[in-house]
Amino acid sequence: MKDGINIDQDAVQDQMVPDDLNSLAVGSYEVPNPKTRNRYFYIFLILSLISILFSYFKFWINLYPAAILLFCLAISMKLIENNRIVTQNEVIELIANLIPHSIGYYSIALTFDFSLKFKLLKPIWTVIVYDHNNPPQKKSIVEFDSITKEIISDVYTEDIVDA
Repeated sequence: MKDGINIDQDAVQDQMVPDDLNSLAVGSYEVPNPKTRNRYFYIFLILSLISILFSYFKFWINLYPAAILLFCLAISMKLIENNRIVTQNEVIELIANLIPHSIGYYSIALTFDFSLKFKLLKPIWTVIVYDHNNPPQKKSIVEFDSITKEIISDVYTEDIVDA
């Protein structure tokens, strides 16, 4: 039995599965640009100020709760900002010396760790590396911080049996 999702290419075409939902599609994952997210911070902040001004000059409506909510959204958008140093193309180069076997096939995934520190989301690269043999005989898993380039957990290596 093979790891992963195995879907027949003809079935994918018959069902007209879009590329973004097709597990057979291959491509780099792009994290949204932090500058774009920063625009939402300013939009929510301006809307919050407009709500306060409108409530101050128009006594028949109270938009203070909306202003508080928009201000909280603006702050959360600022705290979610994520600047990566390591891109997907550099991941395998950084972990090549950490893997105790040859590198054949590999899978890279970007996840986000939620913490209550200054920046709420910490991007983490998780890499699964198989050796060059067919079928592979060893598998390793590595996790490292995308900003500091530090290894988060020990390199886990196991032998693959019945591949």
